[in-house]
Amino acid sequence: MRKMSAAAVGAVFLGISLLGPVPSASAAEAATCYDEFYETALAGYVYAYDGANCVGQLGLAVGNDQNWGDSGGSFQGSDNNKASSILNKGNYSEVKFFQYPTTYTGYNPHICLSRAEGYASNLSDNYFMGERAEGTANNNISGHIWVDRTACVEFAT
Repeated sequence: MRKMSAAAVGAVFLGISLLGPVPSASAAEAATCYDEFYETALAGYVYAYDGANCVGQLGLAVGNDQNWGDSGGSFQGSDNNKASSILNKGNYSEVKFFQYPTTYTGYNPHICLSRAEGYASNLSDNYFMGERAEGTANNNISGHIWVDRTACVEFAT
């Protein structure tokens, strides 16, 4: 059996260190809602997904759905408080997403998603009213309405 000299071993390690690590499949950049779904989404609709990056479609709506937990509208029952990503391909400028159904008469924190923004791939870093104290929108949306662009510019995601 032949032995490698210490110099040869050192040269191999030096070469590897200069080349850097070999990329792996797991190091690939994560997909976003744009990569997978935005281009093929239907014009005029808002979408919500169970997972980040628009994975696991909960539903889509062309109009308002003020209570995602009821049996009416595009989002129903188990869709309530389940969205982790959202996509706006609507004809209106903004979609306002609420923490509680819009029929709730008390304080109702919200976030907005404009058509120009297009999507929020991960709602875990989007806070109602733009404030951490209001809580994250992730798995916490109970209704939505379409609004003009001046209705919630301050709180856009």
